[in-house]
Amino acid sequence: MKKIMLAFSILSSMILINGCASSSSEQASTERPDWIDHAEVKYPNNEYLTAVGESSNRTRSGKSAVANLAEIFSVNISAETKILTKAIKEQSKLGVTSESSTSLERNIESETKQSIEGVEIKESWLSPNGEYFTLAVLHKRSAAQNLTETIMESDKKIADLIEYSLNTAPNSILAINALRSARDKQLSRDMAELQLKYITGGGIPNEFTSQKIERLISRHLASLKVSVNIDDKQQKEILQSALSTFGVQVVDGKAEMQLSSALDMNIPTVINDWYWLRGSYELNMLENGKVISRKRWSIKVSARQADLLMPRLQDKLTANINKYLQELISDSPSL
Repeated sequence: MKKIMLAFSILSSMILINGCASSSSEQASTERPDWIDHAEVKYPNNEYLTAVGESSNRTRSGKSAVANLAEIFSVNISAETKILTKAIKEQSKLGVTSESSTSLERNIESETKQSIEGVEIKESWLSPNGEYFTLAVLHKRSAAQNLTETIMESDKKIADLIEYSLNTAPNSILAINALRSARDKQLSRDMAELQLKYITGGGIPNEFTSQKIERLISRHLASLKVSVNIDDKQQKEILQSALSTFGVQVVDGKAEMQLSSALDMNIPTVINDWYWLRGSYELNMLENGKVISRKRWSIKVSARQADLLMPRLQDKLTANINKYLQELISDSPSL
């Protein structure tokens, strides 16, 4: 359904509709045209991408043809997306979050839309039983040009993000966030290049790779020295352990960067013989005494016995602490 919606949007924005799809051509013959099954005869595969749509309505038939053409890109690219994001997630200390993956999917759709902006409706035929067949055609040269522009724009954006992270970011959180954005943009750029290779057989050389950006992220994390400013010994140890999993240096005493937490819970309530405890958990990262990132999460636990609420709350925090820290460190700061 997502692909169909995308195709509808693409079709509505097109202005290059060929005059061949006229009512006279539809009525010209009751014999099934060769282009329905062998479009490559008239539109050679080395120059064109083609797709046929079918519907009882002429307009829907055209939209179906465009959707099928878009699917030529998206099916193959979506499979590659899963492979690449899985590989990066395995390499990354910060991981590829669901938000990043969703953003990547949106970028792929956007790039697919841009790459097939030159699609034309070249043929249309009304069958004797009232079904419309429509042929959508895309010149490979036009698609390659659009994808090349997308890739070059991405390369500039990636270079700018890395330059900002390494040289001008005002604090460590913004520096890491810029690298994470560069990594996500690089993944999107890789998808566009796969589309280009599908069309032309060749790609565009690039200074950066997602693996190289991951190494920059790891190097930056390893350079951080953070102290955990929490009185609760158990919570302090949990946060210190979680920081270590990201490659951050955990130090005793007071470091330039400090991590603190706050737990704000309401009085337990009883609903249908269940005890409920609700509230929020907050993490703060400070650098040189200034808060550079703050995140807050809603917390809710329940139990049949009131004395089980606090142990379950502790278990929930422990289970989610890595995710919370990842968001605190790598997402856009909330202050």
